[in-house]
Amino acid sequence: MTKTLLIIEDEALLGTELQRHFRRNGWRVLLTDSLDAARRELFDKGLTPIIVLSDMSLPDGNALDLLEESARDATGAEWIFLTGFGTVADSVRALRLGAYDFLEKPVELDRLDLVVNSAARSATAQRRLRDQLSAGSRRFTPDSFVGHSDAARQLREMLGRLAKAPFSALILNGETGTGKGVAARIMHHSGTRQDAPLVEVNCSALPKDLLESELFGHEAGAFTGAGGVVAACSSRPTAAPSSSTKSATCRSICRPSC
Repeated sequence: MTKTLLIIEDEALLGTELQRHFRRNGWRVLLTDSLDAARRELFDKGLTPIIVLSDMSLPDGNALDLLEESARDATGAEWIFLTGFGTVADSVRALRLGAYDFLEKPVELDRLDLVVNSAARSATAQRRLRDQLSAGSRRFTPDSFVGHSDAARQLREMLGRLAKAPFSALILNGETGTGKGVAARIMHHSGTRQDAPLVEVNCSALPKDLLESELFGHEAGAFTGAGGVVAACSSRPTAAPSSSTKSATCRSICRPSC
């Protein structure tokens, strides 16, 4: 798939040179010389670049304003800024708004290539994750729990209510094959946690002595052999955007005699 790069640069010579350089490297490049032209491409024509390479100060405004607008519309692009006279305030605002990098002119093309390629990998991973989350949200809805009985209808209504509830822990139990895993996925993908990862743990495969450590983590020295800090299973780094709210599903967490 061809990678799309949007360049916003009012210096005609520099913009043309950047366009030529990235086209040679296999990019589909669109060059604009103002914020208004970039807005038309992004918002009116539906352009979805994975990278936006922009000058900071343009004749019709500050490119940070466009970054803020695009963040609200969730275009999913990584932004890299080039500037000849950037201020500390601009660099802080750029990073706060989620810019990938902030480079001073003149910048060597080799260094720019490294930054752009790194940003492209980041944007691609984020888009892939967003597509997966979107697919899960479409697939796992309360209506996806099949059944025509009164009990099934009541369960679908209950799942719809539970998905919106701000619970911190919920235990689903029942016989094997009754749909506990499907119910957990429905509550995750239909609720407020849908943008965070869903972590599944097969607790029956874990020794009971390590179950608590696996679920909740431990500090160094907490028990014999604990040589370092281990994070809880629902807090370990993933490709997903960071979030303070995650869902975890556990199978066979305890025996009926618990």
